[in-house]
Amino acid sequence: MMKNKYNWPLWHWHIEVSSICTLKCPRCPRYELPDTLVQDQLKLSFFQNSFSPEVIKQIQRISFCGDDGDPIYAKEFLEIITYLKKIKPTMNILIITNGSYKKTEWWQKLVSVLNEYDEIHFSLDGWDQESNSKYRVNCDWDSIIEGIKTVVGHKATITWAGIVFGFNEHNINMMKGMAIGLGMDKFQLTNSTKFGCNYEHYNIKGKDYLEPSLDRVARQGRFERNISYLTNKAVNEDQAKKINLQYFNKVKPKHKIVPLCMIGTKGLYINSQGYFMPCCWLGNRYQYDTYSKFLIDELNVKKHGIEKVLNNEYWETFFDNFYKIKECNSKCSTKVVDEEYATSW
Repeated sequence: MMKNKYNWPLWHWHIEVSSICTLKCPRCPRYELPDTLVQDQLKLSFFQNSFSPEVIKQIQRISFCGDDGDPIYAKEFLEIITYLKKIKPTMNILIITNGSYKKTEWWQKLVSVLNEYDEIHFSLDGWDQESNSKYRVNCDWDSIIEGIKTVVGHKATITWAGIVFGFNEHNINMMKGMAIGLGMDKFQLTNSTKFGCNYEHYNIKGKDYLEPSLDRVARQGRFERNISYLTNKAVNEDQAKKINLQYFNKVKPKHKIVPLCMIGTKGLYINSQGYFMPCCWLGNRYQYDTYSKFLIDELNVKKHGIEKVLNNEYWETFFDNFYKIKECNSKCSTKVVDEEYATSW
């Protein structure tokens, strides 16, 4: 079984299957940091070579999302999902996407492979083309709605997942009503920190139009999510939360920070080039000095496979040095991580 240094099983993986995206969202590194962007994607062969049937059977959840890209634009994404679900039908697959530009036939193929253990998050912050484009720049509203209509009513849980901004905070009930009207299963809103910066690309003067009211601003270093269940169909998270809490309570008293990747069930990250990192926060190119430390041969899953990378001395040593890393202290410190956050997916 895949385990970490503390002999705890590694159940949750976060994979950036593609660094390709059709949008130009503010504060996205692919748009603001083009010089360090590597356009790449993971193919079916990567999963066949690195995720053997024995490894796949140990995984409870894979979240397909990335720091730079959208998973649905990986050319072999359907084949990858089919491979994983064929080996372990009870694996929980989460797909987070902007949902633009895919044809009805593509969505039909996707939901034919997914089942009641899986979930698709459509990242929507508006209620039409104009409003959604304020943050999801270059989105295609018509194809998004068509995609949602295609996948609702199937086994997978379909979620409207939005971020609260200044331009939408007074229209939340309307958006929730649209989600209900479309037959979606969950409505999720996130208080974030994606504002308050100098967006030179958009010639913003004065207050950032993205910035919401103060009570809608997340505490530094984390997100705050509010979820409404619209139907009785939702992924059952109770068992996973109990397991996560067990490990979280063991770690918390012993460390200055609570490193969620140490728990082993919180989103160990592989980027689109195949490099292994503790989490997506450290895969963010805004902190390039930290990010670049993981771009080494020893942590390349494409070359060595998951199990060899996990037993690498570099990764083992990393567990003892969380407190030295600025990003770990700001994202996983005891000041910003609580029981609810640590035990959720």
